[in-house]
Amino acid sequence: MSEKKKDFFISYNKADEQWATWIAAVLEKGGYTCYIEAWDFRPGGNFVLYMDNALKESERFIAVMSQNYLNAVYCQSEWTAAFTKDPNGEKRLLIPVRVADIKPDGLLAAIIYIDLFGADENEAEKRLITGVDTKDVPRNRPSFPGTSRVRFPGSLPFNNLPYIRNGYFTERDRVFEDICAGFQSGSSIALTQSITGMGGLGKTQTALEYAYRYAHKYDWIWWVQAESETTVLIAYKKFAEKMRLLDETQYDRELIIETVLNWMDSHSKWLFIYDNADTVSGDTPWWPKNNRENILITTRNKHILIGKNINIDVFKEEEAVSFLENRTEIRNDREGASRLSERLGYLPLALEQAAAYIKNNGTYRTYLSLLETYKLKLLEEVDGVIDYTIPVTATFDISMEKIKQEAAWQLLYLCAYFNSEGIDAELFSENAELLPPPLGEKISDMLESNKIWRELTRYSLLQQSKSEDSKNQEDIQDRKSYSMHRLLQEIVRNKIKNEPQWSKCCLSLFYKVYDFEYGNIPAQNRFMKLTPHVKAFLDVANTTGWTDGEKETIASLYHEGGWGHGHLGNYSQALEWYQKALVIEEKVLGKEHPATAATYNNIAWVYDGQGDYPKALEWYQKALAIKEKVLGKEHTATAATYNNIAGVYDGQGYYPKALEWYQKALEIKEKVLGKEHPATAATYNNIALVYEKQGYYPKALEWYQKALAIKEKVLGKEHPDTAATYNNIACVYDEQGNYPKALELNQKALAIYEKVLGKEHPDTASIYNNIAVVHDEQGEYFKALEWHKKALAIREKVLGTEHPDTATTYNNIAGVYCNQGDYPKALEWSNKALLILEKCLGSNHPYTKTIQENIEFLNNLIK
Repeated sequence: MSEKKKDFFISYNKADEQWATWIAAVLEKGGYTCYIEAWDFRPGGNFVLYMDNALKESERFIAVMSQNYLNAVYCQSEWTAAFTKDPNGEKRLLIPVRVADIKPDGLLAAIIYIDLFGADENEAEKRLITGVDTKDVPRNRPSFPGTSRVRFPGSLPFNNLPYIRNGYFTERDRVFEDICAGFQSGSSIALTQSITGMGGLGKTQTALEYAYRYAHKYDWIWWVQAESETTVLIAYKKFAEKMRLLDETQYDRELIIETVLNWMDSHSKWLFIYDNADTVSGDTPWWPKNNRENILITTRNKHILIGKNINIDVFKEEEAVSFLENRTEIRNDREGASRLSERLGYLPLALEQAAAYIKNNGTYRTYLSLLETYKLKLLEEVDGVIDYTIPVTATFDISMEKIKQEAAWQLLYLCAYFNSEGIDAELFSENAELLPPPLGEKISDMLESNKIWRELTRYSLLQQSKSEDSKNQEDIQDRKSYSMHRLLQEIVRNKIKNEPQWSKCCLSLFYKVYDFEYGNIPAQNRFMKLTPHVKAFLDVANTTGWTDGEKETIASLYHEGGWGHGHLGNYSQALEWYQKALVIEEKVLGKEHPATAATYNNIAWVYDGQGDYPKALEWYQKALAIKEKVLGKEHTATAATYNNIAGVYDGQGYYPKALEWYQKALEIKEKVLGKEHPATAATYNNIALVYEKQGYYPKALEWYQKALAIKEKVLGKEHPDTAATYNNIACVYDEQGNYPKALELNQKALAIYEKVLGKEHPDTASIYNNIAVVHDEQGEYFKALEWHKKALAIREKVLGTEHPDTATTYNNIAGVYCNQGDYPKALEWSNKALLILEKCLGSNHPYTKTIQENIEFLNNLIK
């Protein structure tokens, strides 16, 4: 820290940096010392530390007040910190300086400010000097930044800017930094820069803000509407007239163009802005060929070949929420603002339309409700919208009108039914036979396919991104992925609402590719990647008229989603998907159809997995009632439900009840399928497991051996189901303390799993886990940890870090550390397991409660 404090700390918003540096220059030339971020905070330094030191080392605080300043949260923190040092204003430690047409409210309203707004430079200087109580001493202030003559901050050079500065502009600092860096690079290419992106992103507003914010760098700024040669000629003609290069009677096209381009070649410090220049190229007659100064373009055309492209995107969530709060002045419902921002896809134009409506007609939540009722019709309202002349719907229509290929239209129609992010290009080319002509014929041809995708990305109807699959999926490399804004998707679906062939095409496509294969990593990755798209499609598919057969297909998609989510431990999602399948089946097939019963069964399976045994029994009984009535009491499907009910009783520890239901299932299977059928062997296995849990080991071994004899004979000695029985027998030997025999059978099972299923299958991980348990019980803790961590690597990779089976391995590792006496390490792993189980199974699940008890025990040991 310096020994003597500086006179002033100058606090400002980034958009007002020009004002802040001007104020600092005036004060320092007058003998004062100042702290200012623009000059004193070095790149790479700690901003918070700089700010803290600056506030501590400054006697007084100047707040450069504009709407930007009042809206910025960090600025509010700065001036309120200064206010608390002198709340009565006796020492005049806080001095507001008004530089824009705003009226301070709250605490700032009571403080007399120095008013520079509307004053010319000389008057502003006098007011500033008088306001801080210094003498009007001579100063040789440097010229105003970037100009050949002194220009007062806030004043503009010769210009025709078509709009006033937007006081609600949400800063895109990175974009402005990129533009400035490009213009300062000195290369001829960088002297021309293009702000690109789809309609509604605020490209025009960004160019306008750049013009106002950096006006001090230029002597001339001229805005050119560049939609067509006609609009360009109009702008050129007005420029030539204003500059007295031509008289107003001159209409010769070539002369107008030549006059303006020659002026550009012979002058410097100018900025020309070409707005909506979607079709310009280096061969365009009116385009400056040898430009030596700054040209800024706004365009939807991302493939424009002139200058350096600076792509802008939708707002980030925080930017969108901040914009809504400032624009509507509603700051007490951040959740509502966040929900509305998400619903509108963070699109600046849509947010401006919503804010203008809300300003006069209600709240965020009211608008959300209206949006659900009136949908796109509400987005056609433009009353009170600032500096936008057309609504969102028309903005997107302009881009769509540029599509020339029928195949590109068809692809756009299909993408409208997908999730807005991660649309896999290869999904279409790999299933071209399901697509209508000409799309189906062209999409599988690489050259034709590239033309189609390029046409849709040219005007930002689609955005290309890197597919996540190429990072983590071994069988898919370099797949292209695209996104489509959700509002554009709604507009396109509305456009084709009377053309059901497009949704039907999506249904066929998803029915073919959407499946879940447990333990197959690439297949599971494809399932997880496709799930958002299937969900997005199903969410809007309900509004389309379907045949009963198509409704059954929709139900099957819900089934597959429920099945996959259930196996991945996402039980709440699994229930949601199954319930939606059930609604369709009960309506289309009836409440007593076997397919409906199958869904009852699957819902029960999910409740069983969650440990909600009463619910599981309730739904299994509903399934059983249908099966016994429709299929009969001796049908194998009925036996399967008997088996499932037995499993619930087994999970609750009601072993006699479990054996009773297993026996009922066994009678049917032995009678209908025979005593040597794999399904019969499965029930032998379940009965053995109940005896094992009761400690009846000889009885358990007897039933396991019966199951094994069938599997070895019918399935073979290298079948995974045979290996599962080897593993079960090994568990009995382990519980009897016969560790060598247990390890022998574990290794036998492991050899089969690794050979048939692979070394990264969840069932292989289960064997690793069991081998670890045997070593743990023998006191071989190092080996136990080694095998548990092998199991963990598989489960984290295949099932994820939030799956109940992964939590089981965390808990097992905790158990080894506990047996070693390393209680802090055991506690660490137990807590990891608890976090997963509370999320997946809930706090009341028996397994979760067991972990909670373990943690309590460990905490007591550590104390």
